[in-house]
Amino acid sequence: MEYLYEKVAYLKGLADGLDLDDTTKEGKMLVKIVETLEDFADAISDLDEEVEEVMEFVDIIDEDLADLEKVVFEEDFSDDFDEFECPNCGTVLFVDEDDFDENGNLEIVCPDCGEEYTVEDDKEEEEKEEE
Repeated sequence: MEYLYEKVAYLKGLADGLDLDDTTKEGKMLVKIVETLEDFADAISDLDEEVEEVMEFVDIIDEDLADLEKVVFEEDFSDDFDEFECPNCGTVLFVDEDDFDENGNLEIVCPDCGEEYTVEDDKEEEEKEEE
């Protein structure tokens, strides 16, 4: 952002070298234009600093999220969840084993198509067969 300040300083120098009379309409306008350009340079510099701070914060969040993804996605969930496919649209759903009722049934509403259907817990059936 330093180059903006250099350009504004150059314009100020040109305006001073012209010995502008700030009592004339043209002189007032040129002086105000240079002042406004300096204000723009200040505002852009401030925004640049704020963007840098936000980017640093986003990088920190990104690193934390990457760590969380490693923990979540490397863990094997197959023991805790049963997988079912919607008979209507084929969407695969993962259901917590604790959600089944005492008979081993669970009412499911597909989040994609809205189809309601009942599934049976395969583990409940396996336990009954073993007895």
